[in-house]
Amino acid sequence: MGDRTRLIFAIILGLITLSVASWAELPRVNATDVLSRIEVGRPAEFDNCIIVGNLDLSALKIDEPVHFNNSRFQDSANFSSTIFNGNAYFLDSRFDIYVDFIDSAFNSDADFSGSTFNSDADFRNSTFSGYAFFTDSAFNGNAVLSDEADFSGSTFNSDADFRNSTFNSNAYFLGSEFNGDAYFGEAAFNDTADFVHSKFNVSDFIATKFNKEAQFNDAQFAGIANFDNSRFTGDALFENTIFQNTLSLTRTRYDKLFVRWYNIKGGLVYDDAAYMSLMKNFKDLGYFEDYDSCYFQYRRAHRSQPWPAVNAWEAGLRKIIDYPLEWFYGYGTKPLNAFLFSLGIIISFGGFWRALGLGGPKDRTKEGLKEGEEWLDGDITDILGFSVTVFLSGTKFFIDPPAIPKIEGHSRSLIKKAFVLERLLGALFSILFFIAVSGTIVRAT
Repeated sequence: MGDRTRLIFAIILGLITLSVASWAELPRVNATDVLSRIEVGRPAEFDNCIIVGNLDLSALKIDEPVHFNNSRFQDSANFSSTIFNGNAYFLDSRFDIYVDFIDSAFNSDADFSGSTFNSDADFRNSTFSGYAFFTDSAFNGNAVLSDEADFSGSTFNSDADFRNSTFNSNAYFLGSEFNGDAYFGEAAFNDTADFVHSKFNVSDFIATKFNKEAQFNDAQFAGIANFDNSRFTGDALFENTIFQNTLSLTRTRYDKLFVRWYNIKGGLVYDDAAYMSLMKNFKDLGYFEDYDSCYFQYRRAHRSQPWPAVNAWEAGLRKIIDYPLEWFYGYGTKPLNAFLFSLGIIISFGGFWRALGLGGPKDRTKEGLKEGEEWLDGDITDILGFSVTVFLSGTKFFIDPPAIPKIEGHSRSLIKKAFVLERLLGALFSILFFIAVSGTIVRAT
C-alpha cells in the first residue's frame, strides 16, 4: 500500500470515527419525554440529541415549531396524520428505523435538508403547504430491508427542494402534486424513480442521475421541464406524459426515451444535439410520425438561429429559400402539402386556359394536329384534364405533353411561356411529392 493510499484511508477512517464519536456524545432523550412535552403544548426543541425508544406523535396537532436539527431517531418514528402548524425543522437529522409521515400535514415550512433515512421513509398522502426542503438528503437502503422513500399522493403547495439528494432504494412520488417549483437538480436515483400520474409546475431535473428505470408515465408538466445534463441509465418512460410548456433536453443522455412528440406541446428548447438525439430516439423506437414532426420543427427552429459557419449573405439567401421548402412539402415530411399545391396550380392554370379561349371558337390548335387526333370541345372538365396533362408531363415519366395551344388573338409566345411554366411547376411539385411520399408513407409501410 502506497503512502498516498494510506493517507486517503486514514482520512476516511478518521471521518467515520469522528462521525460516530459526535453521535455518541449527544444527550439521549426518551421518546416518552418528547411526547409528554409536545402534548402539553411546550416548545418541541430537541436539537442535537438522540431520541431513544419508539416515538409516536401520530394524529397530534402541533401548533408550535418543532426542532429536531442534527438529531438521531434511534428507533421508529410515527408522525402519521400529524398536523404541523408551525415550521418543522429536521435539518441534518438521522432516522435509523422506519419513519412514518403518512397523511401528515405541514402547514408551514418543512426542512429536512441534509437528513439521512436509513430505512423506509413513508410520506404518502402528506401535504406540504409551505416550502419543503430535502436538499442533500439521503434515502438509503440495505440488503436486509426493502427500504423506500414513499411520497405517493403527496401535495407540495409551495417549492419542493430535493437538490443533491440521494435515493438508494425505490423512490415513489406516484400521484404527487408539485404546485410550486420542484427542484431535483443533481439528485441521484439509484433505484426505480416513480413519478407516475404526478403533476408538476416548474420542474428542475438538471444534472439528475436516474441509475435505474425512471417512470413518468401519465405525468403532467404545466411549467418548464428542465432535464439538462441529466442521465437516464435505464429506460426513461414518459408515455402519455404531457408537457404543456417547453421541455429542455440539452446534453441529456439516454438510451431509450419513451415520449411522443405530440405530447411535447410547448416544444423543445432549441439545441442541435438535443434535436438530433431525440430524432434518432424516435427512429430507433419506430415512432416515424414523431420523427417527422420533430424534424419539421427542428428545421423551422434552426432557421431562426445564427449560422456562424456560413457567410452572412449565403445564410440569408438559404433562409429565404427555406420558407418555400417548409410550405411546399414540409421538408419532406408533408406529402399532402405538395399535393394541395399541385392541385391549386392545376386549377389556376385551368382557369387561365379557359379564359384564354382554349377549346372555344377561336381555338385553332386542331388545325395543326395529325389526322385522327382529338382536341378539346371547351367543356370545363376537358380544360382541367388538359391542365392536368400539361402539369404531369413535366416529369415525362408517365405522360407525354399535349400540343401547345394556338388561339386566335393571343400571342403564341405568351401561350408557350405559360405552357412551359406549368410543366416546370409540374416537374418541381411532382418531385417534391414523391420525395415526401418515399420519406414518410412508403418508409412506414
